[in-house]
Amino acid sequence: MSFKLLKKARSNSKNSSGYLKYAIGEIILVALGILIALQVNNMNQYRLEKKALKNYFEKIKSNVQQDLIESEKLLKFRTDHAHACNEVSQMLINNDFSNQLKIQQSIFDMIIEKQLNYNRAAFESLKSSGFLRHLHKKSLEKLMYSYYDQVNEIEMFEIDQRDWANALELELDKNGFIYEWTQIGEKVHKDLFTQISWYTKTLKSHEGHKIIMRLLFRGGSNTSILTGLYEYHIQSSKNLLKEMDLYLKELKINCTKQLILIILVFRIA
Repeated sequence: MSFKLLKKARSNSKNSSGYLKYAIGEIILVALGILIALQVNNMNQYRLEKKALKNYFEKIKSNVQQDLIESEKLLKFRTDHAHACNEVSQMLINNDFSNQLKIQQSIFDMIIEKQLNYNRAAFESLKSSGFLRHLHKKSLEKLMYSYYDQVNEIEMFEIDQRDWANALELELDKNGFIYEWTQIGEKVHKDLFTQISWYTKTLKSHEGHKIIMRLLFRGGSNTSILTGLYEYHIQSSKNLLKEMDLYLKELKINCTKQLILIILVFRIA
Protein backbone atom coordinates (compact mmCIF):
# COMPACT_ATOMS: atom_id res chain seq x y z
CA MET A 1 0.00 0.00 0.00
CA SER A 2 2.78 2.40 0.93
CA PHE A 3 4.61 1.54 -2.32
CA LYS A 4 1.52 2.45 -4.37
CA LEU A 5 1.13 5.80 -2.59
CA LEU A 6 4.80 6.64 -3.14
CA LYS A 7 4.54 5.74 -6.80
CA LYS A 8 1.41 7.89 -7.14
CA ALA A 9 3.10 10.81 -5.38
CA ARG A 10 6.08 10.62 -7.72
CA SER A 11 3.76 10.48 -10.71
CA ASN A 12 1.89 13.55 -9.50
CA SER A 13 5.20 15.34 -8.90
CA LYS A 14 6.35 14.60 -12.46
CA ASN A 15 3.03 15.82 -13.86
CA SER A 16 3.22 19.05 -11.81
CA SER A 17 6.75 19.64 -13.02
CA GLY A 18 5.65 19.12 -16.61
CA TYR A 19 2.72 21.50 -16.19
CA LEU A 20 5.02 24.12 -14.66
CA LYS A 21 7.49 23.88 -17.57
CA TYR A 22 4.63 24.10 -20.03
CA ALA A 23 3.19 27.16 -18.27
CA ILE A 24 6.58 28.86 -18.18
CA GLY A 25 7.03 28.11 -21.88
CA GLU A 26 3.63 29.59 -22.64
CA ILE A 27 4.45 32.72 -20.64
CA ILE A 28 7.75 33.12 -22.51
CA LEU A 29 6.01 32.69 -25.87
CA VAL A 30 3.33 35.24 -24.95
CA ALA A 31 5.99 37.68 -23.75
CA LEU A 32 7.97 37.19 -26.96
CA GLY A 33 4.80 37.70 -28.98
CA ILE A 34 4.08 40.96 -27.16
CA LEU A 35 7.66 42.16 -27.64
CA ILE A 36 7.55 41.29 -31.34
CA ALA A 37 4.19 43.04 -31.73
CA LEU A 38 5.54 46.15 -29.99
CA GLN A 39 8.65 46.11 -32.15
CA VAL A 40 6.60 45.71 -35.33
CA ASN A 41 4.31 48.52 -34.20
CA ASN A 42 7.31 50.78 -33.50
CA MET A 43 8.86 49.93 -36.85
CA ASN A 44 5.58 50.58 -38.64
CA GLN A 45 5.09 53.88 -36.78
CA TYR A 46 8.62 54.94 -37.74
CA ARG A 47 7.90 54.02 -41.36
CA LEU A 48 4.64 56.01 -41.38
CA GLU A 49 6.37 59.05 -39.86
CA LYS A 50 9.09 58.94 -42.50
CA LYS A 51 6.49 58.44 -45.22
CA ALA A 52 4.60 61.52 -43.99
CA LEU A 53 7.84 63.52 -43.95
CA LYS A 54 8.56 62.34 -47.48
CA ASN A 55 5.16 63.58 -48.66
CA TYR A 56 5.69 66.97 -47.01
CA PHE A 57 9.16 67.38 -48.46
CA GLU A 58 8.01 66.45 -51.95
CA LYS A 59 5.44 69.26 -51.74
CA ILE A 60 7.99 71.70 -50.31
CA LYS A 61 10.39 70.76 -53.09
CA SER A 62 7.69 71.52 -55.67
CA ASN A 63 7.04 74.91 -54.02
CA VAL A 64 10.76 75.76 -53.97
CA GLN A 65 11.13 74.83 -57.64
CA GLN A 66 8.32 77.26 -58.50
CA ASP A 67 9.82 79.90 -56.18
CA LEU A 68 13.14 79.55 -57.99
CA ILE A 69 11.46 80.30 -61.32
CA GLU A 70 9.72 83.28 -59.69
CA SER A 71 12.98 84.70 -58.30
CA GLU A 72 14.82 84.25 -61.61
CA LYS A 73 11.98 86.04 -63.42
CA LEU A 74 11.89 88.90 -60.90
CA LEU A 75 15.67 89.24 -60.90
CA LYS A 76 15.64 89.72 -64.68
CA PHE A 77 12.75 92.17 -64.45
CA ARG A 78 14.35 94.26 -61.68
CA THR A 79 17.78 94.28 -63.38
CA ASP A 80 16.35 95.30 -66.77
CA HIS A 81 14.09 97.87 -65.15
CA ALA A 82 16.95 99.41 -63.15
CA HIS A 83 18.96 99.90 -66.34
CA ALA A 84 15.90 101.38 -68.07
CA CYS A 85 15.24 103.79 -65.18
CA ASN A 86 18.80 105.06 -65.25
CA GLU A 87 18.69 105.46 -69.02
CA VAL A 88 15.37 107.32 -68.91
CA SER A 89 16.62 109.57 -66.08
CA GLN A 90 19.55 110.58 -68.27
CA MET A 91 17.21 111.10 -71.24
CA LEU A 92 15.00 113.47 -69.24
CA ILE A 93 18.01 115.35 -67.89
CA ASN A 94 19.21 115.81 -71.50
CA ASN A 95 15.73 116.77 -72.75
CA ASP A 96 15.73 113.68 -74.94
CA PHE A 97 12.09 112.65 -75.50
CA SER A 98 12.69 110.49 -78.56
CA ASN A 99 11.60 107.22 -76.95
CA GLN A 100 8.26 108.04 -75.34
CA LEU A 101 7.27 104.37 -74.92
CA LYS A 102 10.44 103.63 -72.92
CA ILE A 103 9.86 106.66 -70.68
CA GLN A 104 6.28 105.56 -70.09
CA GLN A 105 7.14 101.93 -69.41
CA SER A 106 9.92 102.74 -66.94
CA ILE A 107 7.56 104.94 -64.92
CA PHE A 108 4.62 102.53 -65.12
CA ASP A 109 6.79 99.63 -63.94
CA MET A 110 7.43 101.59 -60.75
CA ILE A 111 3.83 102.48 -59.96
CA ILE A 112 1.98 99.38 -61.21
CA GLU A 113 2.05 96.63 -58.58
CA LYS A 114 4.26 93.63 -59.26
CA GLN A 115 2.74 90.34 -58.13
CA LEU A 116 4.80 88.08 -55.86
CA ASN A 117 3.88 84.40 -56.09
CA TYR A 118 6.04 82.70 -53.48
CA ASN A 119 4.40 79.63 -51.95
CA ARG A 120 4.87 78.76 -48.25
CA ALA A 121 1.84 76.44 -48.02
CA ALA A 122 3.69 73.10 -47.74
CA PHE A 123 6.26 74.41 -45.25
CA GLU A 124 3.58 75.98 -43.04
CA SER A 125 1.61 72.73 -43.22
CA LEU A 126 4.68 70.77 -42.12
CA LYS A 127 5.24 73.09 -39.15
CA SER A 128 1.62 72.93 -38.00
CA SER A 129 1.50 69.12 -38.38
CA GLY A 130 4.19 68.54 -35.75
CA PHE A 131 6.10 66.20 -38.06
CA LEU A 132 9.01 68.63 -38.20
CA ARG A 133 10.18 67.20 -34.86
CA HIS A 134 10.88 63.92 -36.65
CA LEU A 135 13.39 65.65 -38.91
CA HIS A 136 16.73 64.73 -37.35
CA LYS A 137 18.77 66.43 -40.07
CA LYS A 138 19.09 69.84 -38.41
CA SER A 139 21.20 71.27 -41.22
CA LEU A 140 18.23 70.82 -43.59
CA GLU A 141 15.83 72.40 -41.10
CA LYS A 142 18.18 75.38 -40.76
CA LEU A 143 18.35 75.75 -44.55
CA MET A 144 14.56 75.78 -44.84
CA TYR A 145 14.09 78.45 -42.18
CA SER A 146 16.84 80.57 -43.75
CA TYR A 147 15.25 80.13 -47.17
CA TYR A 148 11.82 81.35 -46.04
CA ASP A 149 13.40 84.21 -44.05
CA GLN A 150 14.87 85.38 -47.36
CA VAL A 151 11.42 85.18 -48.98
CA ASN A 152 10.08 87.36 -46.14
CA GLU A 153 12.87 89.88 -46.68
CA ILE A 154 12.22 90.09 -50.43
CA GLU A 155 8.48 90.54 -49.90
CA MET A 156 9.07 93.18 -47.22
CA PHE A 157 11.34 95.15 -49.57
CA GLU A 158 8.97 94.82 -52.54
CA ILE A 159 5.91 95.79 -50.48
CA ASP A 160 7.74 98.79 -49.00
CA GLN A 161 8.68 99.96 -52.49
CA ARG A 162 5.17 99.36 -53.79
CA ASP A 163 3.54 101.35 -50.97
CA TRP A 164 6.06 104.17 -51.40
CA ALA A 165 5.49 104.29 -55.18
CA ASN A 166 1.70 104.16 -54.75
CA ALA A 167 1.84 107.14 -52.39
CA LEU A 168 3.83 109.10 -54.99
CA GLU A 169 1.40 108.05 -57.72
CA LEU A 170 -1.40 109.51 -55.64
CA GLU A 171 0.53 112.79 -55.43
CA LEU A 172 0.98 112.76 -59.22
CA ASP A 173 -2.74 112.29 -59.60
CA LYS A 174 -3.59 115.06 -57.13
CA ASN A 175 -1.28 117.64 -58.65
CA GLY A 176 -2.58 116.93 -62.15
CA PHE A 177 0.65 115.57 -63.61
CA ILE A 178 -0.84 112.27 -64.82
CA TYR A 179 -3.76 114.13 -66.39
CA GLU A 180 -1.39 116.32 -68.41
CA TRP A 181 1.17 113.58 -69.13
CA THR A 182 -1.40 111.15 -70.56
CA GLN A 183 -3.51 113.91 -72.16
CA ILE A 184 -6.65 112.26 -70.83
CA GLY A 185 -8.68 115.39 -71.62
CA GLU A 186 -7.84 115.07 -75.29
CA LYS A 187 -7.52 111.32 -75.99
CA VAL A 188 -9.18 108.03 -75.02
CA HIS A 189 -6.74 105.29 -73.99
CA LYS A 190 -7.63 101.60 -74.04
CA ASP A 191 -4.27 99.84 -73.79
CA LEU A 192 -1.58 100.48 -71.15
CA PHE A 193 1.02 98.62 -73.21
CA THR A 194 0.99 101.11 -76.07
CA GLN A 195 2.09 104.71 -75.90
CA ILE A 196 -0.52 106.71 -74.00
CA SER A 197 1.73 109.50 -72.65
CA TRP A 198 3.79 112.36 -74.03
CA TYR A 199 6.68 113.67 -71.95
CA THR A 200 7.79 117.15 -73.07
CA LYS A 201 10.16 119.90 -72.00
CA THR A 202 7.15 121.90 -70.84
CA LEU A 203 6.08 118.98 -68.61
CA LYS A 204 9.48 119.10 -66.92
CA SER A 205 8.47 122.39 -65.33
CA HIS A 206 5.48 120.69 -63.66
CA GLU A 207 5.92 119.94 -59.93
CA GLY A 208 5.21 116.29 -60.69
CA HIS A 209 8.45 116.00 -62.65
CA LYS A 210 10.43 115.95 -59.40
CA ILE A 211 8.32 113.00 -58.23
CA ILE A 212 8.99 111.19 -61.52
CA MET A 213 12.73 111.64 -61.04
CA ARG A 214 12.45 110.23 -57.51
CA LEU A 215 10.61 107.18 -58.87
CA LEU A 216 13.24 106.64 -61.54
CA PHE A 217 16.05 107.10 -59.04
CA ARG A 218 14.70 104.39 -56.75
CA GLY A 219 14.00 102.07 -59.65
CA GLY A 220 17.54 102.58 -60.92
CA SER A 221 19.06 101.93 -57.50
CA ASN A 222 17.39 98.54 -57.06
CA THR A 223 20.59 96.88 -58.25
CA SER A 224 22.18 98.04 -54.98
CA ILE A 225 19.98 95.89 -52.71
CA LEU A 226 16.92 94.23 -54.24
CA THR A 227 18.60 92.35 -57.08
CA GLY A 228 21.19 91.12 -54.59
CA LEU A 229 18.38 89.65 -52.46
CA TYR A 230 17.07 87.81 -55.50
CA GLU A 231 20.52 86.49 -56.40
CA TYR A 232 21.04 85.23 -52.85
CA HIS A 233 17.60 83.63 -52.81
CA ILE A 234 18.23 81.87 -56.13
CA GLN A 235 21.43 80.34 -54.77
CA SER A 236 19.67 79.34 -51.54
CA SER A 237 16.89 77.72 -53.59
CA LYS A 238 19.42 75.59 -55.46
CA ASN A 239 21.22 74.60 -52.24
CA LEU A 240 17.94 73.68 -50.54
CA LEU A 241 16.75 71.62 -53.51
CA LYS A 242 20.04 69.72 -53.51
CA GLU A 243 19.76 68.93 -49.79
CA MET A 244 16.12 67.91 -50.13
CA ASP A 245 16.95 65.54 -52.99
CA LEU A 246 19.54 63.82 -50.80
CA TYR A 247 17.13 63.64 -47.86
CA LEU A 248 14.27 62.28 -49.99
CA LYS A 249 16.56 59.52 -51.28
CA GLU A 250 17.53 58.72 -47.70
CA LEU A 251 13.87 58.60 -46.63
CA LYS A 252 12.99 56.30 -49.51
CA ILE A 253 15.77 53.87 -48.58
CA ASN A 254 14.80 53.92 -44.88
CA CYS A 255 11.12 53.34 -45.61
CA THR A 256 11.97 50.39 -47.87
CA LYS A 257 14.26 48.87 -45.23
CA GLN A 258 11.61 49.20 -42.52
CA LEU A 259 8.98 47.58 -44.73
CA ILE A 260 11.30 44.63 -45.48
CA LEU A 261 12.07 44.20 -41.77
CA ILE A 262 8.37 44.22 -40.88
CA ILE A 263 7.68 41.52 -43.48
CA LEU A 264 10.59 39.39 -42.21
CA VAL A 265 9.46 39.71 -38.59
CA PHE A 266 5.94 38.61 -39.50
CA ARG A 267 7.27 35.59 -41.38
CA ILE A 268 9.53 34.58 -38.50
CA ALA A 269 6.70 35.05 -36.01
